[in-house]
Amino acid sequence: MLQNTLDILRKEGKEILVCLSGSEEAQKAWLAAGGEAGHMLSARQVESWLMTGGATLPKEIAFSGTLEEFVSLFPKTNAEDSKRKVNGFLSGAVVEYKDGNWEYFTCNVVVMGCCMGEYLSIVNKKEMSF
Repeated sequence: MLQNTLDILRKEGKEILVCLSGSEEAQKAWLAAGGEAGHMLSARQVESWLMTGGATLPKEIAFSGTLEEFVSLFPKTNAEDSKRKVNGFLSGAVVEYKDGNWEYFTCNVVVMGCCMGEYLSIVNKKEMSF
């Protein structure tokens, strides 16, 4: 199923964020489905990318953690800019490994505020079916 879904998304030219949720099994499955090892990012690599101004990344990247962990890496000091950057990653499709299964969806983030300051929240999560 992962291979077929990624093939469809790739043919449609969608940007794809694959969240591996720390799973070696998920990493192997993504690589077997045509993912490229050089397009796999750890939390430190994402932070480094953010500090260097954000060079252009490939249309498909895999993040070693969960979507929530990915979103939490973006600085809250300039939440609107972070929202723009995160939503750029989420503009196509998100493929996330959870509890031994792959989930396919679209979503975006908004800036929320509370007594502790601003933060990014994932909203409008819609499952994709193939």
